[in-house]
Amino acid sequence: MFKQLGIVAAILFFAVTVNAQDCRIELKGTITDFHDGEPLAFAQLYIKDLQKGTSTNEKGEYVLRNLCAGDYDMVITHFECETKTVRISIRDDKVQDFTLEHHINDLDQVKVVADVHDDHDGTQSNTRVLKETINKYSGATLGEALATVQGVSILKTGNSVTKPVIHGLYGSRVTIVNDGMRQQDQEWGVEHAPNIDLNTASNIQVVKGASALRYGGDAIGGTILIDPERVIVTDTLKGQLISQLQTNGRGGSITGTVGNYNDSGWYQQATLTYKKLGDFEAPDYILSNTGSTTYAANLVAGFKSFEYGASLKYSFYDSELGILRASHIGNAAGLARSINSGQPQIIRDFTYDIAPPKQAVQHHAVQFNGYKRLKDLGKVEVDYSFQYNNRLEFDIRRGDNRNRASLDLDLFTHNLMTYLSIDRYDGTEIELGIDGMLQTNIPNPDTGVRRLIPDYNSQKIGGFASVNHRLNDQWLLEAGARYDYYRINAEKFYFISRWEDLGYDEQFPQFEVSENDGQIFTNPVLDYNLIAVTAGAKYFMDDHYDFAINLSTANRAPNPSELFSDGLHHALATIELGKLDLNKEQSYKVNMTAHAVHKNFDIEVNPYLNVVQDFIQLVPVGLETTGRGAFPVYQFEQVDAVLAGVDVGARWNIIDRWLIDPETQEEKMEEQLTLDSRFSYIYGQDTTQEQPLIDMPPATFDNEIVWSNGVFENLSLSLSNMTMLKQTRFPDNDFPAEVFDDQGNSSTVIVEISESPKAYSLWNLGASYAFAKAQLNLRLNNVLNTTYRDYLNRQRFYADDIGRDIQLQFIYNF
Repeated sequence: MFKQLGIVAAILFFAVTVNAQDCRIELKGTITDFHDGEPLAFAQLYIKDLQKGTSTNEKGEYVLRNLCAGDYDMVITHFECETKTVRISIRDDKVQDFTLEHHINDLDQVKVVADVHDDHDGTQSNTRVLKETINKYSGATLGEALATVQGVSILKTGNSVTKPVIHGLYGSRVTIVNDGMRQQDQEWGVEHAPNIDLNTASNIQVVKGASALRYGGDAIGGTILIDPERVIVTDTLKGQLISQLQTNGRGGSITGTVGNYNDSGWYQQATLTYKKLGDFEAPDYILSNTGSTTYAANLVAGFKSFEYGASLKYSFYDSELGILRASHIGNAAGLARSINSGQPQIIRDFTYDIAPPKQAVQHHAVQFNGYKRLKDLGKVEVDYSFQYNNRLEFDIRRGDNRNRASLDLDLFTHNLMTYLSIDRYDGTEIELGIDGMLQTNIPNPDTGVRRLIPDYNSQKIGGFASVNHRLNDQWLLEAGARYDYYRINAEKFYFISRWEDLGYDEQFPQFEVSENDGQIFTNPVLDYNLIAVTAGAKYFMDDHYDFAINLSTANRAPNPSELFSDGLHHALATIELGKLDLNKEQSYKVNMTAHAVHKNFDIEVNPYLNVVQDFIQLVPVGLETTGRGAFPVYQFEQVDAVLAGVDVGARWNIIDRWLIDPETQEEKMEEQLTLDSRFSYIYGQDTTQEQPLIDMPPATFDNEIVWSNGVFENLSLSLSNMTMLKQTRFPDNDFPAEVFDDQGNSSTVIVEISESPKAYSLWNLGASYAFAKAQLNLRLNNVLNTTYRDYLNRQRFYADDIGRDIQLQFIYNF
């Protein structure tokens, strides 16, 4: 009896053991793009019968553990691909690779990257601002979000008007491309912020150099590529709502995004944004008349499939921005006293009202895009866009002109582009393209003020070719070239005395049309041939180290502001004088990148050298008193320049513990402590006059430590610091000014416009808690309420920068 029971027990034990062994099978492999073999990060795998799933890492790798032997249906999905269902047979540990049609969402869409948010699949230094960071700056500006990238700083006019600066260059040297459309909104002005709603972006790529030839060859500073929400080819409705309140400015913002997607390929997307802020506050006083109001809308409808697709987009941006009242001074003595004393002359009670001086901008854009894949070749794409930008600048005026704009510009731009991407060759991608632009600027003559920028028409036509070739596992080679023909045809009045004093009567007699009442009417027609060439190589030593070098040369034609400015720029409270005889800039840049990953540490070092011939800069030259007050005079000049620097970005996962969820068998964060560090330094030298260049960003250190799931699950705490050193390298542009006291006695003072502010350090705290489909974020910026001034803030002459700001943000995803 006992013997029989023993046999039965042994059989049962063996059966259980075998069963246990059968349910400890491991399945692993990689998921790659069917066409180019690139790994697909964050692809989802799900075995229906076992109700188990996982996702791939940044290398496209996946692992499924504790599987039982059997035959199963596995569903594989990726947000840019067609869903695939495959039948797999599992009997033992197995390696199984899969491929997906990744091109379903457009060949030139961005790849999801890891490391320190940098791309390492090209020879140029590229960095991405991901959605998490974009959400963080939902209530701020595009420039502030971009400043989180090493090597990018911001040029400010107050706190609401910000422009990105890449490696010391800004304005028309930096191209902004929004969903494939090059932004045209009078980007030449120092205080002309990009008219773009940051909330329409899914991620933003910063290319530090002139290698993005598809979008033009004149971006000698770099290119900013803004990518919208990706299209999902499946039946679903998804969206996001972000609301934010902040104490500094006593306002906030709300933005909503919704996307309706169908597995047939049809989709619709919409984003609406509203922001309202009152006067900002420095630690010791109100920054009077610095409020803002913004409305924005972005509507898209389209069809997307692997073979072909098309989309139609309309975007609208409306912004009213106050300019610090203390920056408009009534006389030379007041201006000199304000700049030299560092105290604003006008401080009023807080208000949401926005009075002159102010600017009001509207930007409309319509864009059509269509593409078709060509069998055994690649994809052809056609893109047309129309943009209309209206810019109003209001000075402090009296009487009947009180509410009349002093500057009223209408800018109309048509762009037509055709591209061919060839991907039929293994390891090689070729891109060809041709594009053209027609642009018209019409200033309103009824302002009663001399036009700062004249009427002009411009045309540009160009073409490019580029190739990316993976020579082997260790070498990647890139090369490209572009040519553009650019013509600008303007109509402008000059005072005869100024025309002759500048020597234009001898240089440009062909532009003279007629004379009347002390003025000469001219018709300048300027032609430019622009060439850009780039070449680079990247060496992958192994999985831990890679090195790249990129060489580029490019031209940039002077923009209308640099050529024709002639009068008071009201939003900046300066008189600007252009030069008609400016040459095109010629840039020669060497950009190097060294990248290393070791265990939990990731670092990238990016040294660069940019030699620019005929570099155009705007410098202060004196003071002029007009009927509307006293203003610094700035004029454009041309010098040879050298810009050299280094950017460093690093991430250290000090604590990085993960576990396998027993229910889903997916990897899950247990606790993480991460330190992100960035450093940027740039040396700018005017080699013509052997002196430092003006407006070069000081050395900057940024550090942030984030502790996730350390206190309790789904809670993240952060501490960050930004330290800006004093800029010790600046030219001496101080100038004398004659001032009068109350008794009418005159004296001469030196207006100290050159000296840079002292170094400063800002501390910030943050807390984020995720629950269900929502997230609650609390941030305390400038916690210590530090008083400081930023060297790249043009209003540093009149007031301190903003003080402590507490922000509460709620994000809901559906």
